[in-house]
Amino acid sequence: MSFGEAIKSVFSKYATFSGRARRSEYWYFYLFYFLVDLALGCIPFLSALSVVWWLAVLIPSLAVTVRRFHDIGKSGWNYLIIVIPELTLMGYLFYNIINVIKEMVDAGFKYYNMADSVRAFLDRIMTNSSFLSTFGVLIFIDLVVTILWLVWMTRDSQPGENKWGPNPKEVPSESNSGIN
Repeated sequence: MSFGEAIKSVFSKYATFSGRARRSEYWYFYLFYFLVDLALGCIPFLSALSVVWWLAVLIPSLAVTVRRFHDIGKSGWNYLIIVIPELTLMGYLFYNIINVIKEMVDAGFKYYNMADSVRAFLDRIMTNSSFLSTFGVLIFIDLVVTILWLVWMTRDSQPGENKWGPNPKEVPSESNSGIN
């Protein structure tokens, strides 16, 4: 599957969570997503469109990921193995940042100088040993899960038909069925 075919395939199956997605479809789509996101982030007057872009591709990116799991013979629910540690890490960081800011405000810290404020904030975070140890464990779990996700997403298709449909590598595509 070519780069263009992959993008067309993902957007034509915008919210289709059934079936299977080949490796090339998955990775070409994420390359496309990354390149557009990079372009939007690098051009100052377009950076606000990053959020619109993210919202526009949220459903198709979830769908192609679920279909990719199906292609390797796994349930799409395995995606939660990836998402839950990420959300836990972000939630833990957010919770602790809010608490440190609240403690600083309660202690009467005034935000007159931005550099001093950031330095005081980082000092409070970096001297909190329970935060650092928990953060380290969460980062380790996230690293292990990321490696697992990479292993899964780079696996070849499960041969033959599985409960999510025929192997897309073995089914002739529209572009291959005509004259070359």
